Amino acid sequence: MSFGSWGFKSPLAHAVSYIYSPPRRRRRGVWLLAALSVAVVVFVLVTSFRSERRLLVAYIDTAQQSAQAAAASAQEFVDLAARLGAVPRQEFVTTMARIRLTSGEAGTLLDSEEVPANAVDAHARLQLASRSWLVGLELVEGAALAAAEDPADEIPAELIERALVELAVGDRAYEAGVEELLGLEQSADVEIPTYPTVVFSPAGGPEELITAARTSTVLTLVRDLAVTDYALDPRALGETDGGVGVIPFTDRLIVNVTVTNQGNEAVAEIPVQVVLSSDRTGTARNESVNIQRLQPAESTSVEFVFDVRPLVNYEMVVNVGLTTGETDIENNLLIVPFVVNEEG
Repeated sequence: MSFGSWGFKSPLAHAVSYIYSPPRRRRRGVWLLAALSVAVVVFVLVTSFRSERRLLVAYIDTAQQSAQAAAASAQEFVDLAARLGAVPRQEFVTTMARIRLTSGEAGTLLDSEEVPANAVDAHARLQLASRSWLVGLELVEGAALAAAEDPADEIPAELIERALVELAVGDRAYEAGVEELLGLEQSADVEIPTYPTVVFSPAGGPEELITAARTSTVLTLVRDLAVTDYALDPRALGETDGGVGVIPFTDRLIVNVTVTNQGNEAVAEIPVQVVLSSDRTGTARNESVNIQRLQPAESTSVEFVFDVRPLVNYEMVVNVGLTTGETDIENNLLIVPFVVNEEG
């Protein structure tokens, strides 16, 4: 019996709706979700691969630039070592400083680059090469100069042997680092450029280097400051028979003194003094200045001003202070006698 058979609708009767999804539609949704997940994973993987590849390509290019700089430094050093006995001290010091700077900058290029995971081993070897080269170069420079100063000293020879070991370690580490990078061409699907050969080890070995340094006559340290020129304003008209300069009438004399570093080592804080004495008063006046620094073969001029009187015999003494270890002291002193003409 149904409620409808009574002829009225039951208040309890109501419409019933069913939420129903056919099996085919549910399966389609699951597949779409799975496909979307796979697509996201693939996208992430592809993006990550491309990012790693770009990182590796950038590192490879930087490594090549670093290698080219190191190769240039190595060639310059090998050439310098081959003619060590004939290289003047200042040229040797200047060239070694440039070589160390260029080699150091090559290492800095690598340090500033982000290292991809698959180039970590190569990077470690290239870093070792850079550090070893710098240590070896510093040891060679110091030991060569020390050997030239004291050929009987055995320590420089030991230092040069150690230096060449460091240079050889750097050469081998660089070669191993390049081999690591070349191995990435297939495994990482990148094109590896050609890397130059870098060899800092001199062909003659430590014996040839130490012999060249010990027998060199131009690597030895020379310290020599000198008064190389002077000028008076007003200029002298001439000299008396006794070699006394004759200055036109003036009450103010400007003295310009040129000082030169004739040695092969830089010198700092150089005192220059001018003393002006006269026969009339028997007294002397002096002025002095300090030259901050002179590089080898460098000259500079300093100026002094004195009040003078006519018909007075003056003696000007210019004195440049000695630097440590200076042996030629005669050129540090200059004596100039002069007299000032009377007015008219």
